Amino acid sequence: MNRVLYDWLTFTTKIHSLSGVVSLLGFENVPFEQLRGRYCYADRLYYDGINIMYNGREDMGICVELSGQGCRNFETLGNGDYQQIFNLINENWNVDSDKRQMNISRLDVAYDDFEKILDLNYLMLAAQRGEYVSRCKDVEVIFSNKGCSVCHGSRLQSNVYVRIYDKKIERGRDDLDHWVRCEMKFKDETSRGFISLGGDIRKNYFDVLNNYLRYVVPSDNVSNKSMLQTSPQWLRFIESWETVSIFDKPGTTYNLSKLDGYINNQLSGALVTYINIVGVDTFVKNISDSRKGKALNPKYKELSKKYGDSSDNILNFLAERDKK
Repeated sequence: MNRVLYDWLTFTTKIHSLSGVVSLLGFENVPFEQLRGRYCYADRLYYDGINIMYNGREDMGICVELSGQGCRNFETLGNGDYQQIFNLINENWNVDSDKRQMNISRLDVAYDDFEKILDLNYLMLAAQRGEYVSRCKDVEVIFSNKGCSVCHGSRLQSNVYVRIYDKKIERGRDDLDHWVRCEMKFKDETSRGFISLGGDIRKNYFDVLNNYLRYVVPSDNVSNKSMLQTSPQWLRFIESWETVSIFDKPGTTYNLSKLDGYINNQLSGALVTYINIVGVDTFVKNISDSRKGKALNPKYKELSKKYGDSSDNILNFLAERDKK
């Protein structure tokens, strides 16, 4: 089923300690790395798309940045409670930025189409012909073997930036027949405006999108483009909000196939060389000894839970893999 999801979130807080931020996100068991900071912060905690920056100026507070993968990890390894964060931001937001205790500076909201509602070829041609009404001045149509896209607005300057693109090709998902994403990137005041709407996120997504962008049917008899009829293809998309997930938290997609691919595609040379030198028994002992007292990466914990000690599951997986 098609879905609406959050795919980027950046916010700052002056009312939470570092441990308070980790607790707010539910990341107490995440094995963060301690790294050099960014954005004028001296330090940061990092894990797979999650950045928590701290030790900046006194007036900077702590900055949390969740990329798309960070959002998926928030949904899987954290508590996934976006609304709790949004409520806190709204409660601690002030028109006067100097008095603002929490702030949101970026929010990406995306619609994933798996059911061929979004016709990317049509949108690209219509955009080139100017058959749209948009509050965004700039438009860019990109034809590429790495995935085509239509972009409305300026990635760097616009407070609302709309990008429609072929997610299937970008992700290399040959197992999918169709995956087109329409995402809106909100910056600064528009980010806060979106989280303040309340109600149904599906309706909010489409109401805001339709306010910024609409594809239309051209007519020689109408001089004012805003009066043109909405194109049937775009109308079908806008009206699809009642059939998408109210809000999807897809979480991470790490699985045994990815682990298998990582070991065989990236580590095989090093592993074979090491085993040839020290032997299999020493290799196994050294690997086991190196893990003593260290917490296992959460994604590996999940795989261990799923497959447990059953060799049958692994053998079945390997048999299916070797058939391909």
